Amino acid sequence: MRSLLSVFILLFVFGFGLSAFAQSTTGKKHVFSFSAMALSSSTKQGGDGPSGSTVLSHSEYVWSGERFGFGAFFQYDMQGTTEKDSVYGPKVEVYLRPFFLELGYALSVKRAYTDRTIAEQTGDGTFYGVGARFNLGAGGTSGWFFQASYKIRTLNIKKQDGTELDEPIQQTDGYPLIGIGYQF
Repeated sequence: MRSLLSVFILLFVFGFGLSAFAQSTTGKKHVFSFSAMALSSSTKQGGDGPSGSTVLSHSEYVWSGERFGFGAFFQYDMQGTTEKDSVYGPKVEVYLRPFFLELGYALSVKRAYTDRTIAEQTGDGTFYGVGARFNLGAGGTSGWFFQASYKIRTLNIKKQDGTELDEPIQQTDGYPLIGIGYQF
């Protein structure tokens, strides 16, 4: 139900914003960015447990106007050497320069494992966040920029090795990202 509500909100904002965006003729630009987060972790329960590092990368392309942006994102999450997650889908941004609010819908979530009898899990999800972008050059509306953001992501795992789960697994993460990008 929560995932369906998120999809509805995303489509509503996307449709409303796209009509306002199409009417605006100034300030349109393309934004490419890459951000990453790294974390070292160790878990133990009754003896040894998994340990290692997590590296999450977030890449995106946004077609940006004065107040709204629309685009796509891709996340790749390496959790040690035993789990690799990939997530992609559309996103919407609202600008309060230099800050932005964002909402995304993960059309596809895939977790691949190498250390257990489960080979993969699939599903969908959502994320929302807040961030800021600062030009690294002489200013203006094009060139390199620094980006920092905080995202909250909810993944809904619905299938395991191609079989529907009786009860979906829901995972919610909050994480900071820093990175660079280029706008033109």
